Amino acid sequence: MSDVPAPEAGDGPDPLPRCGRVALAAVGPGSTTGGVSSTWTDAIALGDDRVGLVVADADDRTVPRAQLRRIVTAALREEHSPARALEALDRCVAGQPAAPPVGGAQCAVLDGAAGTLLWSTAGRPAPLVVGPHGARLLADGDGPPLGRGDGTFPQAEEAVEAGATVLLGPWGGGELDDLRASAARHHDLGPDHLAAALLSDAMAGAMAGAMAGAIPALLLARLIPAPLAERLPADPRRLPALRRRLGSWSAQAALSDDARADLQLLLSEAATNSVEHAYRDGPAGEFAYSVQRRGDGGIRVEVQDFGRWRPPPADPGYRGRGLAVIHNLAEEVTLDFDESGTRVAFTVPDDPPPLAQRPAGPGAAQWWATGSGNAR
Repeated sequence: MSDVPAPEAGDGPDPLPRCGRVALAAVGPGSTTGGVSSTWTDAIALGDDRVGLVVADADDRTVPRAQLRRIVTAALREEHSPARALEALDRCVAGQPAAPPVGGAQCAVLDGAAGTLLWSTAGRPAPLVVGPHGARLLADGDGPPLGRGDGTFPQAEEAVEAGATVLLGPWGGGELDDLRASAARHHDLGPDHLAAALLSDAMAGAMAGAMAGAIPALLLARLIPAPLAERLPADPRRLPALRRRLGSWSAQAALSDDARADLQLLLSEAATNSVEHAYRDGPAGEFAYSVQRRGDGGIRVEVQDFGRWRPPPADPGYRGRGLAVIHNLAEEVTLDFDESGTRVAFTVPDDPPPLAQRPAGPGAAQWWATGSGNAR
């Protein structure tokens, strides 16, 4: 058995923030030689859909990491500028009485709503962007190392597509080549699973001597797609295309396998109810649906038709159990109906337990029989 210690995900004093359009993960700094890493990572919420990201070297004997984190956080929250944040960090380190060691840093702001990444670096390569077309190193934004106190830091900006993952880390030349190859292999994984895969590959490389004994800190940020919403004819032939669009959206949104399966099942049940039951007594109309990943990681779903509510029979048979399935598997379920149509809304948890581990839920007949606006 190897004596190599494994770094833990999410290293840092605070949990990673939640953001509706950005999903985060981290691999904490570590060393295969048992030494203490001088690298720290941080993610700072800058609004509903904007996150500040930083990976930096620091020597606690010069400036406490907590102080450096406060400096970066204040600069990013005030100006939303990675370059200004690095300049503030550089002034602090350079102003210490003892001669500070030269250090490096990457700082970025990912705007999930705009789909843009703004970044600046100090003696480090630019961030990596990982997607279906591989892993590419961004260009520009290169500034001098920290601790000199005599430079300004340029910054660069680039559009990032939904489903892409931004990686920050203090990698060197050989490490960068290995990381790019590993990230390209695992690009379709969500941030948590991608971080675990990169860590596993890095550990294997370190044990083989390919990474000079070091496991770098990594900070990962996936850009989540905009909410999925459509208004469609209540035609069963439309449902397969809906499921395909939902599958593509779920992959980009970094959902777990269980959450993805639940979302496919429950939205399909709700949409099928609208198609099959809302317009039985007249011409087919339309239905609308929306799917949105919330800041807490849950997926909020709404399905609305514009027909007439028909209560399920006491014994719905093999089919006709869609509402019961939604009631038992989803959270925050609401059902509203009147003469103008029916609206069902529910939340799919970000990381639900496997089906085999879930308790059997109660029947839903009483839930929908008591009238409009009832919630689970």
